[in-house]
Amino acid sequence: MLRVENIKASYGKELIVDDVSFTIEEGELTALLGLNGAGKTTLLKVISGLLKQISGRCLLEDRDIHQMNDKLRARHISFMPQRYSIVYDTKVIDVVLMGITPYLGPFDTPTKEQREEALASLVIVGMEDYAAENFRHLSEGQKQLVLVARNLLQDAEIMFFDEPDSALDFNNSHMILSMIRDVIKAEDKAGLITLHDPNMALNYCDKIIILKNGKKYADFYLADVGYEFLKDVFIQIYDDIKVLEHDERYIIIR
Repeated sequence: MLRVENIKASYGKELIVDDVSFTIEEGELTALLGLNGAGKTTLLKVISGLLKQISGRCLLEDRDIHQMNDKLRARHISFMPQRYSIVYDTKVIDVVLMGITPYLGPFDTPTKEQREEALASLVIVGMEDYAAENFRHLSEGQKQLVLVARNLLQDAEIMFFDEPDSALDFNNSHMILSMIRDVIKAEDKAGLITLHDPNMALNYCDKIIILKNGKKYADFYLADVGYEFLKDVFIQIYDDIKVLEHDERYIIIR
């Protein structure tokens, strides 16, 4: 569905992403792993159209996403950043309704049906009771849940999430990852998610891509690999770790 070809990207003169290629397919959730500074967020911004690459292409069904205008691209690709940019007072329901902006004309306002869909998205993430609350007054974890609801409402066929569990507690982290995976599967979307914890990727994702020093270090389907492969790969990234196998699943511990 989405093909990333030889992407190079930088901030100023510093090369952050160096010749990275991969594909993501419909019905699959792919994890993008790597240490801080590996280039995960920069790569995500490039392939979502928010940052212009030095070279390479990102193709959606053979069409370069950087040749689409912002509104058209947003109908195909949604992006949930690590940090929100909302610094003014606004209701939670209105934050979620930002997800339908790509489908509105210049003078259109959300319809009753669209507001109902926004509330349904809040129900999915367990935030429906906060619909009328001020977004700025929520905890960081609650804000993350609201932004996930906004992404769901946008209903793009390709969904990007940059550490959506970073401010969430244990239960909500697993709830969000499970929900994202279920949406991807049920609606045949393609998902790419950056994560710090490789165990979350092992639990919820079909495929893992690992960046190291801006380059693609590994790219594999979990169904195709076993204990020895995972041990060898993850030791190179996370150093002093052990890989345990339990009930046909793998767990990484220090």
